[in-house]
Amino acid sequence: MEIFTTDGSKDGRDATKKSGICNIIPGVQIDDYLFEPCGYSMNGLLPEGKYITIHITPEPGYSYVSFESNVPQESYNELINRVLDTFRPGKFLMTIFANKASIARESHKGIEDKRTINNYNRQDHQTCVFKEYHLTYSYFTRPVI
Repeated sequence: MEIFTTDGSKDGRDATKKSGICNIIPGVQIDDYLFEPCGYSMNGLLPEGKYITIHITPEPGYSYVSFESNVPQESYNELINRVLDTFRPGKFLMTIFANKASIARESHKGIEDKRTINNYNRQDHQTCVFKEYHLTYSYFTRPVI
């Protein structure tokens, strides 16, 4: 997490490059900011109003990373793995919303059967079926070694 401090990076662009955030979704136009003395925020734009946004609080004992995107995908497996490989969290919570018209409309089924993702073990999984969309929530933790 030191990358997201002014001791570890000179500015937002430097932190984006060092961390590999620039590789999560290739081709994204990034507007990033490194806070003094620590913290990071970025918004990334893609064609047709697609976006990603990342916020990072690199504090000892309670670091936090949030990643949000509206980039539709049939399967989110590859994107999830890139985010996990970039940040290597101890645990993560994943929420996917997909309506019936979305290319991602069946994505909840693919996640429902996954007990592990990228060496993380699922601790909780919920799927809510609403009139217009599905909401899938999964919580994963990394095994203690």
